[in-house]
Amino acid sequence: MGINTYEVMYIQARDNYPYNINECIEKLQYVISADNEHVGAHYLMGLIYQEQLEDYKQAKYYFQMTLYLEEQYAPVYSHYAYLLIHLNELEEALRVMELGLKVRGTDVGLLTYLKGLLYEKYEMYSTAMELYGEAKKACLNNSFMYAMDEQIKRVKNKKALLKKQSKKKDKKEKTS
Repeated sequence: MGINTYEVMYIQARDNYPYNINECIEKLQYVISADNEHVGAHYLMGLIYQEQLEDYKQAKYYFQMTLYLEEQYAPVYSHYAYLLIHLNELEEALRVMELGLKVRGTDVGLLTYLKGLLYEKYEMYSTAMELYGEAKKACLNNSFMYAMDEQIKRVKNKKALLKKQSKKKDKKEKTS
């Protein structure tokens, strides 16, 4: 059993991403039009819409289609969750991350980091820092470890800033 034409076209599309988007899109459109159930093609098309075209509605469609076709497709979870956080669809993002953490092969560190980002959006800074710490435990490279350290520093600075603003506000209210 050999690799079919659609698989070859998909591989060529992946090879072209992100350096030759036109060629990549052309190949993906061919694959999707011929085989609408090609999971990888839908996922890559979602990435293009998210990262290159900034058409988040279409990106969301393709990520949802990927999960509809194959719930165990690990790479989609982090990108889809990040998109949902970006769109402030936080409850849905949390649901996607929880599902993703149950799928073998997902990047646990990255999904945990994204959960931290979500809690940061909820202004639950202590929880966010805890999650960034958990993400550090799951990381497998130094650059990710450094990035989590920087996230923790940034959130600590944010907390300190809010505390300072709160004290100023309290002081103002007492003098009024």
